[in-house]
Formats: sequence, C-alpha cells, structure tokens
Amino acid sequence: MYYQWKINLFKLLIIILLLGAVRNAQAYELTIFADNWPPYNFKKNNKIVGISTELIEAALQKSKIKYKIQTRPFKRALLTVQKKPDTMLFTVARIPQREDLFSWIGPLHPRRVYFFKLKNRTDIQIGGVDDIKKYYTGVLSGGSIEQFFNSNGFRDENYCLVSNSEQLLKMLFKKRIDLIPGDPLDLAYQMNTLGYKYSELEIAYLLSEEGGYYMVANKKTPASLLKKIQKSLEEVLATGLRDQIIKKYVK
Repeated sequence: MYYQWKINLFKLLIIILLLGAVRNAQAYELTIFADNWPPYNFKKNNKIVGISTELIEAALQKSKIKYKIQTRPFKRALLTVQKKPDTMLFTVARIPQREDLFSWIGPLHPRRVYFFKLKNRTDIQIGGVDDIKKYYTGVLSGGSIEQFFNSNGFRDENYCLVSNSEQLLKMLFKKRIDLIPGDPLDLAYQMNTLGYKYSELEIAYLLSEEGGYYMVANKKTPASLLKKIQKSLEEVLATGLRDQIIKKYVK
C-alpha cells in the first residue's frame, strides 16, 4: 500500500509539473521592437504597420506565439535586444559587425544599399568607397551605414547623423547634403509621401548587395522557438505574400 501511495504521489507531481509547463508556455510572450522606417515598419493611426510588420505578424500568428510589438528608436532597440531575454527587433541589416551579437530570423527582404544623389549634381562622381569621403553624406543614426563609415576611416566631417529617412530626403533636395544611402523600396515610398519625383534622383554608387534584412533575437532565445518562427516565416514567404504586401505600400 505504501509503495502504491508513492507511485500515485510521483504521478501527481509529474502532472503538476506538466501543467505548470503548459501554463508557462501559454504565458510566454515575446516583446518585439520596430523603429520608424517606412515602408518596412512604422506607426500609422496608432498602429504599427509596414511590409516587414505584416510578414512578422503573419509568421508569429502561424506559429501561435504570443507577442507584443512596440516602437523604439533603432539604436536603443539594438542595445535592449542584446541585453534582455525574450526580446526581438526588425528590420535589421545582417552585417558582420552584428553577426555574433544576436540570433537571426529571416531574411525578410534582400538588401541592396545604394548611394543616391540629385540627378542634376553632375559634379558628383564616385568610383569607389574613398570617393564618398569627398562629399557630405546623410546617414541614419545607429544604422548599418554609420557602422560601415566608422569601420572604414570616415571622419565626423564626412557625414551627419539623422533619425529617419524622411529627413535625409529633405536635406538632399535642399542641397544641405550631397549623398544619401538607401534602397529603392524605401526611397520610392518616401518620395511618393513627400511629393518628390523619383526621376530627380540618380544612383551614384552601389555599396552592397549582401546580408539581407532580418529580425534579430536575444541570444538566450530558445533554439526551438527560433526554429519555429523561422519555419513559419519561410512558409509565409513561399505563398508570395511579400510581393502582395509591397504593392499595398509602394505604388
């Protein structure tokens, strides 16, 4: 009888532990950050929207993972995700300087980084990275180009830092800067929103076609969770949803 009682107690303890694990799994919630980078992720009518946002939400809902998305300046969000478990951030360029700092989910988008100039600035001629130093460039604070400049001998007088790509375009058209980095989707959306003509811009230099744009996660994120989100994202992308979403934002 005593032996049977011990078996029953052991079974009860197993059930309690399993129920606790289920409750913890149900209570588990990711905090996901996004900065203001239209058309990939931005706030509109008090809601976080954008191409990347819709892809991420589709993948998380498919994975049946609880989450909340919050806006946060990019540089601060990067630091938070490095230090705080259960946090993630999108849309992030996958560059060597960041590779070992995070776990990576994606890619969400291919990455093509160009330097643009006004078409009528025929005086600007760039044949390589060192030529960029001859001109004054606007750069997003905390972004991959700022890190690239810091790693390649650019000095403070070579560039200025701004908080969003809308500022970059306004400064370029006011001729306060000579060059801006960007990708075609970003600039097409911004130009349309601000009322500028895309035809007034011209590619001055192609810097990179490598890396892609991803969602990053804190390094302590369970591998099983990362794998689950990655699989769901790949399934979402395979449906062609990304191209459908792009047409909503860039016309």
